[in-house]
Amino acid sequence: MISSGINAEYGETANPEAELEPGLRLLGPISEKFVSVSDLYVPTGDGKNDNIFVSASFDATTHFETTCEDIIKIYENITGEPFDFSALDKKQEEFKNLTEG
Repeated sequence: MISSGINAEYGETANPEAELEPGLRLLGPISEKFVSVSDLYVPTGDGKNDNIFVSASFDATTHFETTCEDIIKIYENITGEPFDFSALDKKQEEFKNLTEG
């Protein structure tokens, strides 16, 4: 059986690979390992004054939760209103009605 795993974290020392070692040991034998270290960038403003809306760089979350939160925040900064998720429910219902008959 072949499986893949992701082990991500915010580096706190000069040796981030060593910081990952406890998590890597939990994965058992590893046939291939790819290590990447990236800086984390955040915008210096919210874009409301200059109409330049910049997202933060991807972080250590593997399920993009913070990226989605960042996009929702940018949407609100651009439009001045929170994103209406109930509109998605309506669209999904419309699509379901179209595809089912």
